[in-house]
Amino acid sequence: MSGGPVRILTEPSAAMALLSEVVQAADSDRDALGFFSRSVYADFCRKGQLFVAVESDGRDETYAGHLLFDLRFPKAHVRQIYVPKANRSRNIGRTLLDALKTMLTEAQFISIHARVAEDLKDANVFWEAQGFYAQRVEPGGASRNRMIVVRAHELDTPQLFAPSGISAVDPLGLDALEGGGKPLYLLDLNVLFDLGPRRPRHELAMSVFRAERMRACSLAISSEIETELRRTAHDGKTDPMLSFAGTLAKFSTPPDDEWGRLSPMLAEIVFPQRHASGTLSENDRSDLLHLATAIHHGLPGLITSDGRILERAPELRRRFGVDAISPELFQVEPDHTASPVVHEAHSADIIEVQPASAGDAAAVRSLLTNLGLDTATQVNEWAATEAGSSACLRHVARCNGVVAGYLVMPTSVRGQEIRAFAAVAENQRDAHEIAQTLLRHVLSIVKPGDVGRVRLSCPPRQATLREVAATFGYVASSSTSDDLQKIVAKGRMTERNWDIGRESLAAVSKLRLPDTPPPFRHVDQQISVIRPDGQKVLIPLFKLESLLAPMLMCLPGREGVMVPLRKQFEEHLLADSPQDSFLPLGKAQLAPLRHYLSDKKTLKNYSRGDLMFFYEPVKNGGAGAVIAVGRVLRAYLRDESAMQADDLAPSVLDSSQLSSIGVAKTKTITVFDNVLRLPRPVPLHELRALNCGEAHQLITCQRLSSEQVQAIVEKGL
Repeated sequence: MSGGPVRILTEPSAAMALLSEVVQAADSDRDALGFFSRSVYADFCRKGQLFVAVESDGRDETYAGHLLFDLRFPKAHVRQIYVPKANRSRNIGRTLLDALKTMLTEAQFISIHARVAEDLKDANVFWEAQGFYAQRVEPGGASRNRMIVVRAHELDTPQLFAPSGISAVDPLGLDALEGGGKPLYLLDLNVLFDLGPRRPRHELAMSVFRAERMRACSLAISSEIETELRRTAHDGKTDPMLSFAGTLAKFSTPPDDEWGRLSPMLAEIVFPQRHASGTLSENDRSDLLHLATAIHHGLPGLITSDGRILERAPELRRRFGVDAISPELFQVEPDHTASPVVHEAHSADIIEVQPASAGDAAAVRSLLTNLGLDTATQVNEWAATEAGSSACLRHVARCNGVVAGYLVMPTSVRGQEIRAFAAVAENQRDAHEIAQTLLRHVLSIVKPGDVGRVRLSCPPRQATLREVAATFGYVASSSTSDDLQKIVAKGRMTERNWDIGRESLAAVSKLRLPDTPPPFRHVDQQISVIRPDGQKVLIPLFKLESLLAPMLMCLPGREGVMVPLRKQFEEHLLADSPQDSFLPLGKAQLAPLRHYLSDKKTLKNYSRGDLMFFYEPVKNGGAGAVIAVGRVLRAYLRDESAMQADDLAPSVLDSSQLSSIGVAKTKTITVFDNVLRLPRPVPLHELRALNCGEAHQLITCQRLSSEQVQAIVEKGL
């Protein structure tokens, strides 16, 4: 392959000299490009709407690709883009598009559109990489019966209307979610008083302020608190709480007419008997004024220890959209304080994740300092010295006993968002596996069947952690450069549970899937999604499952494959084992992408996007049932002599065990992800009733029809 410098010819006269090469190249791939006559290319070229890439060998310039486009101000439409196979992987296609983007931006165009056949996987990947998001799907010509993806790219030009904000980087629009910024709560006076060291609820009040310091929320007071403190102060004495309250942000009470409207409604809810008898006290009116202040300013809620207000929280939320929150919600939940977990790394090293102790403070601060975090950030946002704090979970990852990673998760108020701060010592040889261990620990907070939202903060110098996070489905936040975001959906959506799954996803992520499950065409078909900002986007099914991993959409018509997995291997290959183990967890469990090895003859049975069911044989105490389902990413052949660590590490086998899966020296390696155990294993007699449970079928990989897939998933759920 030649590799001389490439330049783009944009002048019509220069491009016209290579018109014959352009026509010949386009005709060589009519399946992807369609057919235009020579006169069409000549006409586009005369109008300056044909760019040609040429490469130079020092003497001559030869054709290296072309871009054909139509201009209808303020939009441009790409009609063809082509680069010969010999010149691909040299970014020539991107260079052609960049030249077009530059020209159109200078001419004040607002967008570029392209039409791509939905089944052309590589072409769609290319357009996505160039920032063209899917705008809609429409039928193509009747002769080929294709679905066409209409893609759009918004240019950075001054526009009368604001751009959509849709991008291929964050197609789900997670920055629009509530909780992307810190919620701001008003404090009731009783919470401030509980800061006193002798108060029985002192630790709860301290948790509220620790949560603010760790960016879980912001705190403010109503001006009514100062009035209340002055009213209750002893003559001639200064109340120290009044001085402290002056350090907090303050919101004014509502105007008289607004207070006159709200007070009777709030009194009827919180103090119904006293309101009816007209016996409200000054303290009662003060409590109601705090609520009215939050409602008037549109604040999320009021933090209070008053049992009467907390009892009426559901009705206050329903009628006024304001939350009455107890300080108890600012403490970590007991079931989240996980016990130590030990993993085998891909080397001979042992990685252990355990709660951080006071003795780890020096090592944690050294780690964060080396990653460029200043002392104030370490202490406040990263809780580097908060041993024993009830407002956050703190864990360290030790590699052979040495602290090599750190994870802190502040309490999640109202469960809106799982906030996590993670750091990894990238000079460690096992940095990749340490990052995987910490990120798996974050995802373990979300229980099977549930949906969760995660916002992950990383130090600026964390290339490895970011790379690993991408394999878990994290996307970058446009609002904060060091933040990553993810929706975690630990479930399987079927035709029967579609409505429940759809509502669960919407409740947590504000993402709306179609009202009914679309029939399965192929894994790259476009799925309509309504984002949190109300915009409709189209996302390929395969990519949507990756973004919501480990979720799978078991759509009607989707096929699969079933494979045997012995019990001694199952415990290490599949995550979330129902039984605790006293031994280190297998290295395969660290990676979101795992490998299943089988005989070379099974290669033909695997297709990208298949649902992959794992059958555990009865032998050696196995369940004799299908116990889990995942998704096939790809499958390939590898000779035993060429097996590398990257092939074996995500599996449960080492080189000495390869003979146990067949005498042939060439093996099939199937890469799979999004694996979750079925809540109910599907036993052998039910598999036989589905014509996929006979002895000769269960000893090897077998294809499953869409009907068999649907039946197994329904029984397993």
